[in-house]
Amino acid sequence: MREMDEMHRDLINPFPWYEKMRREKPVFYDPDYGLVNVFKYADVKRVLGNFNEFSSQFGKAFNPAGGPISESIINLDPPRHTKLRNIVSRVFTPRAIEKMEPNIREIAESLMKGKKGKEVDIVKSFTSPLPITVIATLLGIPLEDMDKFKLWSDNIVGGSQKDYENFPVMMKEMISYFQNLMVEKEKNPDDSLIYSVINAEVDGEKLSMMESLGFFILLLVAGNETTTNLISNALLTMDDNEGSYESLRGDINLIPPALEEVLRYRSPVQSIYRVAREDTEIQGVSVKEGSVLVPWIGSANRDEGIFPDADRFIMDRKENRHIAFGEGIHYCLGAPLARLESKIALEYMTENFRSYDVLRNRPMVPQNSTIVYGFKELWVSLN
Repeated sequence: MREMDEMHRDLINPFPWYEKMRREKPVFYDPDYGLVNVFKYADVKRVLGNFNEFSSQFGKAFNPAGGPISESIINLDPPRHTKLRNIVSRVFTPRAIEKMEPNIREIAESLMKGKKGKEVDIVKSFTSPLPITVIATLLGIPLEDMDKFKLWSDNIVGGSQKDYENFPVMMKEMISYFQNLMVEKEKNPDDSLIYSVINAEVDGEKLSMMESLGFFILLLVAGNETTTNLISNALLTMDDNEGSYESLRGDINLIPPALEEVLRYRSPVQSIYRVAREDTEIQGVSVKEGSVLVPWIGSANRDEGIFPDADRFIMDRKENRHIAFGEGIHYCLGAPLARLESKIALEYMTENFRSYDVLRNRPMVPQNSTIVYGFKELWVSLN
């Protein structure tokens, strides 16, 4: 059986496979997929952080014709990446995120009102609609379109054959939708992020239509999937570790470090892609120019050489140098928003529910993906 098949066999618990690969094949070329897989912390950090050696333009390696995802900021190198990030950073500021806190709390309350004493799919009821609503509000998009948002987002990160077949049609729908919104915002200016982004300039330069589309699609997917999975993973992890939730209820100041440990322990993004700019070596393994690499973030964050008791969830772990939000120039621009939403979600839970139980006799449906880690369905009993 191929080594990579082991990963696909258990999407809920890939961590024993990571440990095996770190020990036996820390850099592994898989001829079936044509990918160089990298598993150890230092090597993953190098591949993610060194844009001179490893390009982020992996989108064009799979789709030479390009498109909004290929042109999005996550798939670009300097100097173009630097200019685009400067434009986006000017409108996606910490102050703008901080101002959203009261609204996020209102959304959390509206979603969970009347749920006490009930059994619910916490993903459908809470962890998915919360970030989707926040992103829709931030972009200035009608809330009645959230179902479209969720469908598009799930299709992009999905790993099924059906997702792959639906992708071109779904992408056309998304492009048309955002193009129409951009035209509408130009005609009717407002304080939405869409209007701000399409009119922001650095040195007299704006984003192109394709670059703007790429950013909005990236924000839709990353802003939804990452936060949904972080909150869901946190709730599962607290349930797995007796006394954790009670500790948070006793002191909400423990929530931020607990979330950092969840980011390490069950990273919402498990892997990403890079392309070798030149011939190089990693751990003595030859990597040819043009090779597509998979740095496994989920494995790096369980590296025993960096994190003592790496397979244990330690809520107040010291020196938590996880790389769940990436490394270097591509460090996640939305990390502060994901942290804020997740913190508010856990604060709301601890303030309103004495306890909860993950229902192990109900479906725990994982994301069908080796890129993101989380759940499509996770049932809990709210006490």
